[in-house]
Amino acid sequence: MLNEIHIAVGTKENLTADINILRNKWGQNTQVIAVSGKDIKTTIIEKASALFLDENLVLVLIDPDKDVCAELKDQLHTLQERIHVIIYTTSQPPDYLKNISNSISFMDKDKESRIKKRVLTLLKQYDKKMTDKAFRVLIEKIKEDSLLETELIKVINYVGEKTNIDSKDINAIVTDLHEDSLITLFDSLANKDKKEILRIFENLLRNGLHVLAVHSYLVRQIRLLLQAKDMEELYRANPNYGTFMKIFGKWKENLILKTSEKKHYFTYQKPFYAHKLSKASQKIPKQTLISLFNSLAKSDGMMKRGTRFDQVYMERDLLNVL
Repeated sequence: MLNEIHIAVGTKENLTADINILRNKWGQNTQVIAVSGKDIKTTIIEKASALFLDENLVLVLIDPDKDVCAELKDQLHTLQERIHVIIYTTSQPPDYLKNISNSISFMDKDKESRIKKRVLTLLKQYDKKMTDKAFRVLIEKIKEDSLLETELIKVINYVGEKTNIDSKDINAIVTDLHEDSLITLFDSLANKDKKEILRIFENLLRNGLHVLAVHSYLVRQIRLLLQAKDMEELYRANPNYGTFMKIFGKWKENLILKTSEKKHYFTYQKPFYAHKLSKASQKIPKQTLISLFNSLAKSDGMMKRGTRFDQVYMERDLLNVL
């Protein structure tokens, strides 16, 4: 029986998380290749003509062009027999996609609802339950959706035979892995340690972060670091955490800015994390941060045209500012 090409309807913001949800349909050991733009045609031809393909391979085609789908219809059916194929569209599926497959999933757009379904599915597999407070702590700590399953498995292994997972279990195991790693990455940039920069970057990818997610985090982190630099004079003379927390709290109280996107603003970070950001910002010249931000902005455009060399673009951006 042939595998069925699966069509998923989602959003650009949820792309990485949706791919992780869909890949789990075929097990935890799947290997994902996600391509967009001009890379779609090249990848389909390459994979369809390959002598050997891992049956656990999942090929994700992001917003494929109608003409490409028509031109490579035979190759798509060849791949359909050998691997799992997902067509991910960020708009309502047009008729030409409906003609390719009847298997269509409309991905949930509400973030908390999406996470809850994934958590419940995984807990059920291991006969575990979780308190409401534990779930709240979990979603607070795991800000990148692609890390959810990995971190939750750690918690499940940690509790062992215990059935109920509580907030203490989450706090004991789940760390802000990506944030700590990115702070370390900026420390390495400050030290001009090329080997360490590449090691941290590759480790983030190995731990489940898609390269586009790393790119997004770096851009947000640089914004926060630049904002932290604007505050340097307020706490430069007293860098210890206790003093910083008092200054930071008073400064935040007097802030007029109101926004629903608090994660993008330094003053809305948790005090301990803001303190780490402030220390990192003092080590790196402002112009270095601006140069890296501009390089990442240019790479963003290239990645959107096709992601075959996305990791290379990222490595180049990180090393060129040294």
